[in-house]
Amino acid sequence: MRYIWQLLMITSLLTVVGILIITLIPIDLSIKSYLITLLAFAAINMAAWQLINMGIRKSNREGIVIILAGIGTKFLLYLLYILVFWGITKNLTKPFIITFFALYLAFTFLLANNLLNLLKNK
Repeated sequence: MRYIWQLLMITSLLTVVGILIITLIPIDLSIKSYLITLLAFAAINMAAWQLINMGIRKSNREGIVIILAGIGTKFLLYLLYILVFWGITKNLTKPFIITFFALYLAFTFLLANNLLNLLKNK
């Protein structure tokens, strides 16, 4: 439950900061595409966390496989998102790619931090 609150807090913080940066700095990125990307990242991380959390509750051998499946699924869903976004827009701009990787790092650090804390407590 703590991870869900942290995910909601970082998503709302990134929403506010992203909208402020997009409106104050003239960059070639629409607010709509930023918000869609941010919500997709939050949904992908929530799905990955559910898989990882399920893996932690299993036995050691099965749990490790499920944890790795959760991390792999997260990566594949990000790839699928970028392919779908590219297929729809037919143009990936430099600001979008920078935004994508910045969001990827922020959400990956959040997931890794919570995973390490959860594994320490177990």
